[in-house]
Amino acid sequence: AAAAEFVARAAGPRQPAQREAAGMALLAAQSGAGGGAARSRAASPGVQRVTGGGNAAQPTEAAAGGGKELSPDQAQEKSPAPANGSNGKTVSGDARLKMGVLAFLVVQNSSASLTMRYSKVRPGVEPWNSQTAVLMQEVLKATVCATLLARDGSLCSVFSNRAEALKTAVPAVLYLVQNNLQYVAVTYLDASTYAVMYQLKILTTALLSMLILGKKLSVSQCMSLVLLTAGVSTVVLSQLSIRNAGSKDPSRIWRGVGAVLMSCVSSGLAGVSFEKLLKGSSVSLWSRNLHLALYSSVVGFAGLRWSDPDLSWRDDFFKGYSLAVWVSIINNAFGGLLIAVVIKYADNILKNFSTSLSIILTAVLSVCFFGTPINAEFLCGTSMVLYAVFMYSGIGIPAVLRDKGAAGVRPAECTAVDADAAPKKTT
Repeated sequence: AAAAEFVARAAGPRQPAQREAAGMALLAAQSGAGGGAARSRAASPGVQRVTGGGNAAQPTEAAAGGGKELSPDQAQEKSPAPANGSNGKTVSGDARLKMGVLAFLVVQNSSASLTMRYSKVRPGVEPWNSQTAVLMQEVLKATVCATLLARDGSLCSVFSNRAEALKTAVPAVLYLVQNNLQYVAVTYLDASTYAVMYQLKILTTALLSMLILGKKLSVSQCMSLVLLTAGVSTVVLSQLSIRNAGSKDPSRIWRGVGAVLMSCVSSGLAGVSFEKLLKGSSVSLWSRNLHLALYSSVVGFAGLRWSDPDLSWRDDFFKGYSLAVWVSIINNAFGGLLIAVVIKYADNILKNFSTSLSIILTAVLSVCFFGTPINAEFLCGTSMVLYAVFMYSGIGIPAVLRDKGAAGVRPAECTAVDADAAPKKTT
């Protein structure tokens, strides 16, 4: 084999026929049967051993081309072009898009808590009715959805199926209750505590999905829900200890906690019922959003009239409104619609990172602008909540839970995939 390779290399500058003969001789020597050829290859350090695809030996490019060796430039020309372009413009473009989506989600989540809190507790604030703010949010949402549907020419067919439109009334009322309870919660809780506690909507949504939709949770997801509950409880205890140390009324904390819990339950019920509607219907998402906004507006106006019969629509509806109130209304109205648009560009990791960064940003800004005290218990509870959020999505699962069989379907992130392994056929 060594002699045949020497002949093949020496035949490079000769005639094509001679190079082809030398190459065939090398191929025959390297693919010869018996242990003698294998021993000769092992004993000859100058011979290149070629394996792959399960064959004993395969001809190299040098053998197929009559001993001709490829230069680095020629080898690069023969290599396949990268799938994302030769200069990586597509990869960098996707990275910039994801970073933009991440920044938007972080800012929107943080600003929602901060603006609602600031509009309620800013110095010299004039009392204003938060029910009117929720109504204005729904009116703005309905205006945006109607405008988009009118541009598509489908506005007239929004209520063509009245039975389907009527089904949206249930989640619409639940979302209305949730939005009103959010303003109640930020009245008694600081923005950072509210942002952490509001993650309990993961727990309520998961439990209600099991009861109503029949979904199953894996072992790691169940453990993450326990960790989430423990983290939120730690945050509540930290706020109680701060209030007791400051000789303030701790009943305000419990009022805020009750409002957050009721808001999370309403959010879970609304989300699960809305998901069930979307799965069993062909109505477009924007039509559903318009249904939600209109039903919420009608029920909200009726509730406002019932709670305050002497309310003057001209003098009392916008009483106490300031720039902070309008910013909170616009942020909550358009923020939810924009999230529905950009969320398709975000995967689980990106959404969880946005949640974590928004909580951290909210806590930092609360300390800087509102003077919110933060202790070690708050930091410990927040860390537990953040880890539980990632763990629920199948990210950062401990090995003892990843190796154990799940009660339901494992998340896709829990399965390690060997890139070199051959694809398996599935039925």
